Amino acid sequence: MKAQSALEYLMVVALTLMIIVPTTYLFYSYSKQSTDQLIYPQINGIGREIISTAESVYYSGEHSRIVMDINMPEKVNDVYILDERELVFEIEGESGNNEMVFFSDVNITSDSDSCTTVKCYVNISSSGIKKVKIESINQGREVLINKTG
Repeated sequence: MKAQSALEYLMVVALTLMIIVPTTYLFYSYSKQSTDQLIYPQINGIGREIISTAESVYYSGEHSRIVMDINMPEKVNDVYILDERELVFEIEGESGNNEMVFFSDVNITSDSDSCTTVKCYVNISSSGIKKVKIESINQGREVLINKTG
């Protein structure tokens, strides 16, 4: 009699685990996908806003400047400018590393200290609220994008 009740108890525990473990895994994977689906539109808005502001500053002429507040989400590994026309966000997602690229009609750059021959890194990749200064330089021929403070 004791063996039967112990066996029934083990079967109930096994059945419970068979339900809980897959459900937990499904919930975990769904929450990771949901996080990715929230990050991409946020970065899309940030990239479009930076490019739009850079073009506006460029057309306003030399010495124009705008300081923006942006809320950078987590999982952004790097932000850099490629070939003075592309703003690139490297993002760590569920399916691996991805890039979001935003094209500019005007020349954009960042600090000369953070530039290589092809890339200029913009120091805004860590998560949180950042102040980004966008100003026209080089007699109005280029727009500088930098983190302030």
